[in-house]
Amino acid sequence: MKANDKRKERGDRARANILHHATQIASVEGLEGLTFGRVAADAGVARGNVQVLFGDREALQLATIENGVALYAETVVGPAMALPTAAERLIALIEGWFTFVEHRTLPGGCLVHALSSEYRTRPGEIRDRVEHHRAEARQRIVDLANEAVTAGELQGGIDVGLLAFELTSYQASANVAALMGEPDQFELARRASRERLAAARGL
Repeated sequence: MKANDKRKERGDRARANILHHATQIASVEGLEGLTFGRVAADAGVARGNVQVLFGDREALQLATIENGVALYAETVVGPAMALPTAAERLIALIEGWFTFVEHRTLPGGCLVHALSSEYRTRPGEIRDRVEHHRAEARQRIVDLANEAVTAGELQGGIDVGLLAFELTSYQASANVAALMGEPDQFELARRASRERLAAARGL
C-alpha cells in the first residue's frame, strides 16, 4: 500500500471515530453540545486533530447530521427497502424507526426529530439540512404508499400525504416519550402507527 493510501486510511478511520462520538453527543445534547474540545475528549484524540479534519464547528455539525442519517439509513432504510413489496417496505420502515429508537441505536433516539426541535426557529445551513432530511423521510413514505396503492396493497383513494403526516407525527411524539421515560406513550404511538397502516390496507 502506498504511503498516501495509508495516510488516507488513517484519516478515514480518525474521521469515522470522531463522527461516531459527535453523533452520540448530538443525539442527546443537540448540535450546540458539539465543540472541538468536547468531541476530542470523548473520541480520545487531540483537539487539533478534530479541527484539522473538519475545519470549523459548523462543518463538524453538518458532518454529524449526515453521519446520523447514514446510520439510520444503514440500520433501517436499507433493510426495509430490500423487501419485495411496497407495503412490506412501508411497514418495515415504520416498524424499523420504532426499533431504532427503542434500542437506543443512538442514545437520544432519532437525530432528525431531535434537531428539528433544536433548529426549528434558527435559519441557516444546518436548519436547511435538517429540513431536507425531514422532507426526504416524508417523501419516502409517500412514494411507498403510492406504489402500494398502485399495486393494490393499500386501499385506493387513500390520502397518502395525510398518511405520511400521521405516521411522522406518531414518530415525533414517540421520540419525545422515549427520551422522557414514558414507555406507555411510546407504545401508544407504535400501536397507533400499526393500526393506521392496517386500516390503510383494509384489515
